[in-house]
This record gives sequence, structure tokens and C-alpha cells, in this order.
Amino acid sequence: MWMGRVVGWFLIALTVIMASGDAVLALGPADYSGILTADVVTLLVGAAPEAAPEQSLLASLEMAIMELPAWVVVGVIGTCLLVASRKRHKRFRFRRT
Repeated sequence: MWMGRVVGWFLIALTVIMASGDAVLALGPADYSGILTADVVTLLVGAAPEAAPEQSLLASLEMAIMELPAWVVVGVIGTCLLVASRKRHKRFRFRRT
């Protein structure tokens, strides 16, 4: 559980860095082109994500996620990981007295 929290906080910190980099790009004098999730996947995997030939719901959802800014996707993953690996308090519903 503690490893999930460490990775979750790391992803949240990475989200802040990516969002600030995106803001710097937006305020610069050049044409604005944000950091997309497809760009990050291309850097990590080494190949661009390919569109599926059939237009299923899953393929369209994947393409919609790939067109989102990378800091949004990484932030959602980090938040979900933090929530899933949080400390849980034991509740004693049927406590004997």
C-alpha cells in the first residue's frame, strides 16, 4: 500500500511539472502546441499509437484519451492510485462489550 502512495504522489508531482511546462508553452511567443498524451506514449514506447481500423467504442475512447493533454491523464491516474491505496481505518460494527 505504501508503494502505491509513493507512486501516486510521484505522479501528482509529475502532473504539476507537466502543467507548468504546458503553461510556459502557452505564454510563449511561438505557436501554442501542448504536450499531448500521444506524444508521451510515443516517447515511452518508441512508436506512435495507431488507430484501430474499426470504429468501436473502445477505439474511439482510446483516441479521445490520446488527444487529451498529458498532465490531465497523468493527474487522473495519480489521483486514482492515491485513492485506491489510502490508509483505511478499521470499523468495528459488531463490537462486543
